[in-house]
Amino acid sequence: QQRLEQEYYLETQVADPETDVPVLLENNALADTFSGITSMYAMPRYNEIDPTPLLAPFYWIFFGMMGADVGYGLLLLVLSALVLKFVPLQEGMRKNLKFFFYLSISLVIWGFIYGSFMGGLIPLKGLIDTNKDFTTLLILSLIMGMIHLFFGLGIKGYMLIRDKKYMDTVYDVLFWFMAIVGGIVFLLAIALALDPILKTTGKWVMIAGMLGIVAFAGRESESIGGRLGTGLYELYGISSYVGDFVSYSRLMALGLSGGFIALSINIIVNLVIDKGIFGLVAGVIIFVVFHLFNIFLSMLSAYVHTSRLTYVEFFGKFYEGGGKAFKLFKTQPKYIDIKNTQGGKL
Repeated sequence: QQRLEQEYYLETQVADPETDVPVLLENNALADTFSGITSMYAMPRYNEIDPTPLLAPFYWIFFGMMGADVGYGLLLLVLSALVLKFVPLQEGMRKNLKFFFYLSISLVIWGFIYGSFMGGLIPLKGLIDTNKDFTTLLILSLIMGMIHLFFGLGIKGYMLIRDKKYMDTVYDVLFWFMAIVGGIVFLLAIALALDPILKTTGKWVMIAGMLGIVAFAGRESESIGGRLGTGLYELYGISSYVGDFVSYSRLMALGLSGGFIALSINIIVNLVIDKGIFGLVAGVIIFVVFHLFNIFLSMLSAYVHTSRLTYVEFFGKFYEGGGKAFKLFKTQPKYIDIKNTQGGKL
């Protein structure tokens, strides 16, 4: 009122959760670097949860598993750090570079776990031998996928509880947990000859979950036939979970492929580098060019496939999106021209 020097009228309203209110993502400095992954898919609606801090740790881990290499990670880490330190950048480009700076740390960590340094250029003893432990890598990938999917389903349950839809939580989340977890326990008990109690428990938990899905997935239908038909159709969707689990095998496949390509490059270099001065020059060129190409290919593959796991498998369990981004009511000029109208020096 002191600034306006007159009376004014101010009205505030609590937004209706169903209203299409523009949204602004606010996260800490670390999670904010992953906000581009969310906005590239779709902004959350006003009544949805911001998935950025929830997807960030999985994205960081999966990217490292797919591109695992100490040498490549260190190269990306140093280059991104130098550019961030010495090159003036616009805010969007700076955020993208921070994104890859953090991801490069994951590359280095998983490179040590796999014992991978540019195709064996520097021998490392990894926790997992990528030349022999294929089964271990596959199991690790599937376990990571199971955690990822169940976490997404758990977020859906949280959102339903938050909205006080308690029975929907039972129908749409708990029954699915029962069917999937019970099925996994049942199959593992058979495959590994575990205690018969586990087999029996898993079987009946699975059956109870399936019956719950059939009975209540079509609860909005008015006829009994419609409810059962919808329920059976939804139960058929359990096959999509099998496809989702298998999809995480790409964590193993891409993690191995980059290392094997790097190893092949080193073998070719060793074959030509001893052929005199020409062989030395050719070997250096092959080493630099092909390793740079492999870095680009590995990073691109890791980025694309990690985003795919996030958008299809993870977001498919709880996230719809479709919100409008909030835009500040102000100008954001790139350049400001300052003029002195008084005739003096600035």
